[in-house]
Amino acid sequence: MKQIKILCVGNSFSCDTIEHVPGVALSLGYEKVKFGNLYVGGCSIRKHFYHAENDTPAYDYYLNEGKGWTVEQGYSIRKAVESEEWDWISIQHGTADGSRYTDEAYYEKLPALCKYLKSIASPSTKLAFNMTWVGDMDFPHEEIAAYNGDQMKMYSDITKITKNAVLSLSDISVVSPTGTAVQNARTSSLESLTRDGYHLSLDVGRYIASLTFFSAITGEDICKIRWAPDGVDEYARKVAITSAANALKSPFSVTEYTD
Repeated sequence: MKQIKILCVGNSFSCDTIEHVPGVALSLGYEKVKFGNLYVGGCSIRKHFYHAENDTPAYDYYLNEGKGWTVEQGYSIRKAVESEEWDWISIQHGTADGSRYTDEAYYEKLPALCKYLKSIASPSTKLAFNMTWVGDMDFPHEEIAAYNGDQMKMYSDITKITKNAVLSLSDISVVSPTGTAVQNARTSSLESLTRDGYHLSLDVGRYIASLTFFSAITGEDICKIRWAPDGVDEYARKVAITSAANALKSPFSVTEYTD
């Protein structure tokens, strides 16, 4: 029996990323699945570490075992981690407290957060990191505005920081190149992949993220997937799968989409 259990320590970007993962997993023949997502809006690495150190019940806990998402409030990281022998725990960075994706200083608590998670998780649990995407350049976020419309410069800085501050950590087993998959898809004729300039569109944007994330963690071949969420037509499905597959092959460089 194929089965998988993944917990995300995250924010709205982990919500975007994991939304369609259950559908992807079930379409690939997984019979027993459990996906958890710890959510605090915009929660950064340093805030995750603060909540971990203080065992604060700050998170909404989203859970999906293949039959839709449920949510409970008042969870701590420890409570969620110790509730299951997770196969994987994924970490997501956020910027609501002024942290930046493109500044290595804001990743300084990542090693300590990893050590904490390893200390309370099952010995077999592995850690992953989800690399986020660049928003639309006209979105009024100060980190985006600082790039003066140069989306590729911001993307380049995100990949550089991910390589320097994340890949160098022995506790991180996998980095999901979600941001690269989104950037790959932007070379197609699809319209905007976000719903507000920053968060992914509910259909194809989230689908791209889920495909990339699940394949990065499991090694599954997503090219054989025929399932797609409502709102994703055949062209968008092909772009999503191709963009995710190319990101997995070349995690830190953009691959142009060709029909």
